[in-house]
Amino acid sequence: MPRALHASALLTLLFALARPASAQVQGPIYIVQTGDNLTAIAARFGTRLDELMAANGFDLAHVLQPGDRILIPGLEGIRGVLTTHTVEFGENLTTLSLRFGLSPEAVLRLNHTVNPERLYAGQELVITQPEQATPPSVVGDVRIERGRLAPQVSGEPLLLTAAKGGLNPWAVVQVNGLLSFADQFAGRTLYLAEGDLPLRAWPAPITEVRFRALPLTQGRTAEAHVESSAEARVQGALASYPLNFAKSDNAWVALQGLPAMIDPGVYPFSIRLQLEDGTTREFGQDVAVASGDYPNEAPLVVNPETLDPAVNQRELESMRAMVAAFTPDRAWSTPFSEPVDTGVTSSFGRPRLFNGTYATYHAGIDFAGRVGREIFAPAGGRIVFTGLQDVCGLATVIDHGWGIYSRICHQESVSVQTGQTIAEGEQIGTVGRSGRVTGPHLHWEVWVGGVQVDPQQWLDELFP
Repeated sequence: MPRALHASALLTLLFALARPASAQVQGPIYIVQTGDNLTAIAARFGTRLDELMAANGFDLAHVLQPGDRILIPGLEGIRGVLTTHTVEFGENLTTLSLRFGLSPEAVLRLNHTVNPERLYAGQELVITQPEQATPPSVVGDVRIERGRLAPQVSGEPLLLTAAKGGLNPWAVVQVNGLLSFADQFAGRTLYLAEGDLPLRAWPAPITEVRFRALPLTQGRTAEAHVESSAEARVQGALASYPLNFAKSDNAWVALQGLPAMIDPGVYPFSIRLQLEDGTTREFGQDVAVASGDYPNEAPLVVNPETLDPAVNQRELESMRAMVAAFTPDRAWSTPFSEPVDTGVTSSFGRPRLFNGTYATYHAGIDFAGRVGREIFAPAGGRIVFTGLQDVCGLATVIDHGWGIYSRICHQESVSVQTGQTIAEGEQIGTVGRSGRVTGPHLHWEVWVGGVQVDPQQWLDELFP
């Protein structure tokens, strides 16, 4: 080897060894947040602490500051600034990849996910954003003008071009009479409705799918919304529960209770639209159910005859049959009101232990009250049952419509009759001490889709 060439090669090697490790390793950038430390950052992105320190030239004495930019090793081939994104309904691995300019493999690597089918609505994903944002008025070879795509020269597939503009490809196809996503549209103008939705994986004519709040919670009411640009009949399911949809304004809405004892985790949600021409459209996505964090209640002592498991099961099955009917008209337009004004003495969902042996949970809320105090309807509806039950005692059950029922327990007297229509605030009976009790009080349950839920939510919120 000539001496000059040998010296040049040696100099190059020395420069390479002298450069900081961060210049030799490529990957995405993370911007340090308040409270971060190197150990937590390494764990979050699935890298080793020593590799993270080496990639950034840090030693054990290095102190992170909010706003510091650090390189994340082990993610070679991925560029940009790391951030988080909450998965929205209709987003899947393909649409997320198109929306953020990442390969499907990169999305899975960033999130240590091996099963792309388990992405669920409300899930927090790690994604990357470019160092410099593309100007919103010009994306690639298309110009965005108030909801209108004006292509200049394009050979891109429709899915990719729509995604780059943050547009719904189903709407592009539908509004412009295209045959499929494979249609090329160079040289023609494509129009979209102004304010179009982001890229979603659901088929037209579905325009919106959402829940009131995510994640869903044990013992609370889930509210699902579906919107369509065409007339359709909507059916669905959440976990193992069929959903009954009713029309409300411009959306189809379903209310469904989640048991207080359902295991926290991820559950399937699906909808099916039957169009007027007889064809159907389907969409499904998992949703998460979080713990209700219900505190334990102090042990209770009651009449042991009311603790017979067979008696309790018989009453539960009787109630499930009673509240199975779905009435299409709802009898409320405001949040529910308290059936008595004496104050809550025991909240919903609390695990209970009766007589030291019988474990269950509180399926309603209790109000203080002396025997004979007046009880009022928490909302309008129709009386579907009055009579004695083993655990509930003298009871009244009200159908409020849309699969929503109230059960009032432990009454001294009942002042309504089965089949009677009542208004909110109308007297239905008086407080007593019948059934499984430790003393006089009123127990109020709300059933939604055949499941007992927290009545306090119905006092605090208006559904839908």
